[in-house]
Amino acid sequence: MASWQADPARVAGEWHCFRLVAPDWPPLYHAAGEPAPSQRSARWHRLGEGMAQYLALEPMGAWAELVRFERIRDAERAAQYRRRLWIVFVREREIADLSTFDQWEACGLDPRDAVGDHAACQQIADDLRAAGYRGVLSPSAALAGATNLTLFGARYEKVLLGGLETWSNPNPDLRLPCSLAAEGTPPDVLIGETILADMPHEAYRSWLRARGRRPPRGVP
Repeated sequence: MASWQADPARVAGEWHCFRLVAPDWPPLYHAAGEPAPSQRSARWHRLGEGMAQYLALEPMGAWAELVRFERIRDAERAAQYRRRLWIVFVREREIADLSTFDQWEACGLDPRDAVGDHAACQQIADDLRAAGYRGVLSPSAALAGATNLTLFGARYEKVLLGGLETWSNPNPDLRLPCSLAAEGTPPDVLIGETILADMPHEAYRSWLRARGRRPPRGVP
């Protein structure tokens, strides 16, 4: 269990989010008849222990997550990763607000874990799910200043041409309206701007310096 000193704020709201997937993949993760969840482990869940929907609040944040995961460092490699960018409209409640390093610290958590190794966040996610949270807002590890929204559990897409906000959702706990926004390869600017796993996280280090603290050795 994480070293909690206070619960994160439970927020409800509406978000226009961005999700990046291969052209032959659906926008969201759900069982689709599988006997066990096959979504690979990531920051807020483990393989075989349910699913999570990884969404970015900024389109560049979604692209940066791909660049970080695939360790793309040149335009030639970037051209090999063609993806579809979906816009997903989320109307949710019971979301843990850990969107800033200040909020991590206020809860007794180590802000370094927000952009560091996945293991700490996976444990935090266990605690949040057990406490009834439906997702979490968190700083992006891939792009300084960007924010991610992760929803716990399976979700099913409703693909629309528009009108995401006005669609009458028959099952808002499971269905999410989405539209295809673009298809392409990672923007060139992100080849240099994305923070890879073995690089210092400048937003985290700037947060430390603003409080008169010395950045740690190593990463992030």
